[in-house]
Order: sequence, then C-alpha cells, then structure tokens
Amino acid sequence: MIDISELKEIHPVVCYSPKGDTVTFDAIKSLINKTAKVHGISIAFDYDEVSSGDGDSVIIEDCLVVFHPNHRDDFYNIVFRIRREDDKAFIIKSEYGKSVLLENTYSLIDANEDVENKVSGEATPDMNLLEAEKMYYRSLMAIFKYIKC
Repeated sequence: MIDISELKEIHPVVCYSPKGDTVTFDAIKSLINKTAKVHGISIAFDYDEVSSGDGDSVIIEDCLVVFHPNHRDDFYNIVFRIRREDDKAFIIKSEYGKSVLLENTYSLIDANEDVENKVSGEATPDMNLLEAEKMYYRSLMAIFKYIKC
C-alpha cells in the first residue's frame, strides 16, 4: 500500500463521460501499453492502493502503478488514481518512489515540462545512464499526453 504523502502530483486530466464510467484503470492501461509498444518503450503495470488520512478516517483508493520492468525500485514509478464527480472523472497522475541516479535533481514534473509531445523511444547504447533515464521519463510523459477520454 502506498501512503499519499509519498506521492508528488504531476497534473490531473479531467474527463467528461456519462457518469465517468468509461474511464477505468484497464482503459488507461490499454492506451498506455498500446502507445508504448508502438514506440518500443519498456513498461510494466501493477495495481495497488493509496491510503490517506489517519485513525478512523483512513481513505483507501485503488490505483494503477506504471514502471520500467527492469527498474521498479531505482526509477520513479507513476501512480494513476481516478476520482469521480458527477459526469466527470479526474485522472490523477503522481510520481512515486525514487531515482537512484537522479537523486531529486530531476523529476517527472521536469520531464513533463521538457516533453514536446513526441515519444523518444528507448535509450541508445552510447547514452550515459543518467540521460537514458531522463529520456525514458520524457517518453512516458509524451505517452501520457495520448490519454484522452
């Protein structure tokens, strides 16, 4: 279980659909997976829960965790949560975990600002590890821009 205090929100996406019921984790996963495969980006998924509050007022939310299959514990993970209100579904994207190489000098928020709406693909052998990791994050942020409701 993920504690909400460990998440850094990147930015929400507001989706309008009848009752918000067409916005699901499976739909998000499918869109991300399809786009990642087209561009040759390594990606893996897991389902988890995010907890917030304390004592008797603990709130548990389901979430989808997106991560690099070879770097789950040493790259940032991305956590997706869905909140519904009337005919809206809010997709909340957050950074989770740590990057061993970047040590808080670059985040997914930075990658989101760097991205130019194009997916870069996998790193090349001549890239240093730091640049390769940053490119991976920029590619993920570009993929997430494809998420439309």
